[in-house]
Order: sequence, then C-alpha cells, then structure tokens
Amino acid sequence: MAAILTNFYKQAATEFGISGRVKLAMLTKIPSQAAETVEDSPENIRVFEQALVQLRRDAK
Repeated sequence: MAAILTNFYKQAATEFGISGRVKLAMLTKIPSQAAETVEDSPENIRVFEQALVQLRRDAK
C-alpha cells in the first residue's frame, strides 16, 4: 500500500476539501484510488510534494 501517497490526499482534503483532492489528482495524474496501490517511489513522492505546494500557492 502506498501510505505516503494516500497521506497526500488526506492533507489535500484537510486543507482544501474535495476540490483539493480533485486538483491533486489532476496535477499528479494519479487518482486517489490508484494512489492506494502505486509505489511510494521517490519520483511519485516528488510529484505529489510539488502538486501540494502548487495547491497551497494557488490558494493564496
């Protein structure tokens, strides 16, 4: 299970609600259900980190 990637979805939901989860999926091209099964690879983590930073920037 990709615990790190699913945690990014939890963070997005906490900070931005459902729209944050949708935007995270669009930015990462990995939907929340797929995030539960794909590998927590360094590349995937980097993509999610950058997407969450972008969401926070856009919210300002």
